[in-house]
Amino acid sequence: MIHLLFAIFITFLPFEGNAQAAPDLLKREYHGFTLWLDCEKHHGAVAFYYEIGKDKGNVSHRNVKFDYDRKVPLNCQPQSWRSYRTTTVDPFFGTWDRGHLVPANHMDSSKSTLMDTFSLTNTLPQNSTFNQAKGAWHQTEIITECYRDISPLKVWGGVIWGHDPEDDFFTGTHGVKTPDRWWKLIYRLDKNESVAWVFPNRQSAKASNIDHFLVSIKDLKSRLDFMPDLGEIEGLDLDEERLKPSWPVTQSGEKLTCEGQTTSSG
Repeated sequence: MIHLLFAIFITFLPFEGNAQAAPDLLKREYHGFTLWLDCEKHHGAVAFYYEIGKDKGNVSHRNVKFDYDRKVPLNCQPQSWRSYRTTTVDPFFGTWDRGHLVPANHMDSSKSTLMDTFSLTNTLPQNSTFNQAKGAWHQTEIITECYRDISPLKVWGGVIWGHDPEDDFFTGTHGVKTPDRWWKLIYRLDKNESVAWVFPNRQSAKASNIDHFLVSIKDLKSRLDFMPDLGEIEGLDLDEERLKPSWPVTQSGEKLTCEGQTTSSG
């Protein structure tokens, strides 16, 4: 694929947390975003970061397919390009998607940035209800898509692998465990405000109850073994008792409205 021809920048850095137990991380710079990959223990991404401004256009997603990042060792990414839709998972646990860490819709200003989001390194098993239209993770993407046209945003996120073996449905087929939780932190530069969540990777994490999963930056950091550098927002909100609701967005079809401004979800 064409994205394999572009320059790649890869560095290793110590995993922040328990230095005796945690592996090193591989830092991978893509077009428009950064991933930190755990190649030793979990064989997948730990965290991501990107900055986003006004939507300048939408490159077609047509015929773009998931593929390996051939500049990254295989032990840093899922061992199969196949989806996580399988009849081997008990329906009680729902269906599972190749969940994007960095969404394609936020990187579709150019072909190169769009295609990089379809690298398997940028995917992990994600509960379909949580991931899709009525899910809480999807709602964080909608919030980002709307507020990006109001103010430049910085977005951090990632997964908490946890220790629940009951959801590790894909270790045999893909060589990767299922993250127990996903997290995200969005910061808007115009108002010096942030919003953050930690979600269970379950059907219960829906857009309708997204505020149940709000956390402060202080709480978020306490739950993570690794968090990328937060720069100027380090210590921005340390008061866990004053959490504000998730930034509101009204959606009608593909039209999104926030703070009186209307944009498109496409």
